[in-house]
Amino acid sequence: MSADPGTGYRVSMREAGRASGWPDLYAQPERLLYLLAAWHLLFWVLAPALTYRMLPLDTLELLGWGQHWQLGYYKHPPLGAWLGELTLQLSAGHLAGLYVLAQLCVLVTLFYVWKTARLFLDPHAAVIATALLEGAYWYTWLTPNFNMNTLQLPVWAGLSYHFVRALRGDLGHWWAWGVFVALCLYTKYSGLLLIASCALILVASPVGRASLRTRGPYLAGLLALLLLAPHLAWLSDHWRLPWSYLRGFDRGAAAIAYPHVLEPLRFAIGALLGLLFSALLLLLLIDRRAQLVRPRREAWLILALCLGPLLISTCYGIVSGSRLKSTWAFGFFNLAGVAALLLVPTRIDTLRFRRFSWGLAAVALFVAGIHLVYKTQSERSKTRFDGAALAAAIADDWQQTMPGPLRIVIGDHILSAIVSAYAPSRPAMLIQGDFAISLWLRPEDLRRDGAVIVCASDSACFPELSAGASVQRELEIGGRRFRYFFVAPSPDH
Repeated sequence: MSADPGTGYRVSMREAGRASGWPDLYAQPERLLYLLAAWHLLFWVLAPALTYRMLPLDTLELLGWGQHWQLGYYKHPPLGAWLGELTLQLSAGHLAGLYVLAQLCVLVTLFYVWKTARLFLDPHAAVIATALLEGAYWYTWLTPNFNMNTLQLPVWAGLSYHFVRALRGDLGHWWAWGVFVALCLYTKYSGLLLIASCALILVASPVGRASLRTRGPYLAGLLALLLLAPHLAWLSDHWRLPWSYLRGFDRGAAAIAYPHVLEPLRFAIGALLGLLFSALLLLLLIDRRAQLVRPRREAWLILALCLGPLLISTCYGIVSGSRLKSTWAFGFFNLAGVAALLLVPTRIDTLRFRRFSWGLAAVALFVAGIHLVYKTQSERSKTRFDGAALAAAIADDWQQTMPGPLRIVIGDHILSAIVSAYAPSRPAMLIQGDFAISLWLRPEDLRRDGAVIVCASDSACFPELSAGASVQRELEIGGRRFRYFFVAPSPDH
């Protein structure tokens, strides 16, 4: 029996269970991560590619933005949209390539989490700390949806790893941390939560204050600012767009009693519940006979990186009463498994490693099965809708009726994204008919090219734009009825 002083786990080197065939996996624990990676690249790519009728809505929206290569968009920074468009081009226009991109995000996350875990844990504990994430909602069920939250996973994991390494005095990791700070803010503005957590660690901890007496943090900050300069220039002109999007969630909570209490409470509980299966897997390893030991200082560092963003965002909810979405907590708990193995008394031997591996397989298969049933059978599944059929019907009608290709689609952020992604000409989205948020279009583009206006049959359908439409149609796709209008190009063009 060997133990690492200051950690909560013990490792037994007994060869119990050799007859089962599992000691080979125990002898090379990283193989479990290779199996996990293969599972993600097979099931979580093939399952959505074969069973979803259309890409998740967030992914479609990113593609609608990305084809214009802007420095920012009205909701988010540009990195996710850029990567989505780049992937689409590299995959020769096959939309299923976005499922591969989403799983690559997960695999990079697992790699960085494992690298971080190895700074504190032995190989067996590090593998388990990484594999525990398979029990978390955000690393399985939601990963086919490539969006800003999915992209946050590897970026936050990389930032945390390089920050921990930089605190140990490695100047090269301060440079890397500066790069990841920029990537974090190019991904989503909620990256400020993790950056703020790092800043608090620098100010509040002895190792952090010692780092502030070196040049590393300042060089990292300077590099981050240089990399962020193009987006910061864009924000100087358009900061009201993402700010208005965020404040819209404050209005969404206005109808709820005591929003300053109930909304942050709902957010925090929902975020932590995403770790339910991870907690159940951890129970398989707890050593109830072990004496509690005083955790090493690094354990509190990892815990601060885990819980800091959750606490800061919850405090924001308490102050603002904003309707925070639990899915925004995607990247908060990358290091939850590392923190658990450092703080919770566990015992890892061949038998328990085997038991954990079987439990992990059971959780993975259970979540996969429920996911398939929901996505193929539930009426609530948005990916059951045949978006390609809607776009094809509209595009074919346009081609037969109007001169020139379909270049602009007007609708809400959902219907305009569907038509933009699946119509052969990939028309630009004029979201809500608003040029202020569709910065890639100008009114003269609409006059020159015309547009199709798409809406649900029971909606007002942008009367100020559809009033002069030359063609009005109705159609039904998958039991849902839609109206669309053709606005002809101006004869002056």
